[in-house]
Amino acid sequence: MTPWLLSIAGVVVIGALIEVLLSDSSVHKFIRSIYAFFVLFVIAQPIPGFFRNTLSSIEAGGGIQLNSEIIQTINAQTAAALQRNAMLALEAAGFDGVIVTIHPGAVYINAFSVDIDKKQDIIKIVRAVTHAPEEVIIYVGV
Repeated sequence: MTPWLLSIAGVVVIGALIEVLLSDSSVHKFIRSIYAFFVLFVIAQPIPGFFRNTLSSIEAGGGIQLNSEIIQTINAQTAAALQRNAMLALEAAGFDGVIVTIHPGAVYINAFSVDIDKKQDIIKIVRAVTHAPEEVIIYVGV
């Protein structure tokens, strides 16, 4: 950006010198029109480079980049919130001591202190809170 600004300043200085050196004549008008074209060229010079850089970064996939650490943090926080909500829902339904753990691709239910006859009720509550399909729920109990 600095070289561009310096070139504009240089063109302005050259223009001032041209005005001082040339007298009013038909050649003066011709040189002024060429000078005006040159000034427009110098001012517009960085525009094609801007579009070229923007298009090349979009083509290269540089448009939007997601930080994998942020995604992992969000996933971990979401899993922790779902675990907490599932355990609170189970406690509200009278299932104390049930531990729910969510990992990528699996939801573990640790229900050693609960009667096996309540297994389907526990799974139904956990599925309602986590929206996990039944095939990823792993029930560990007596």
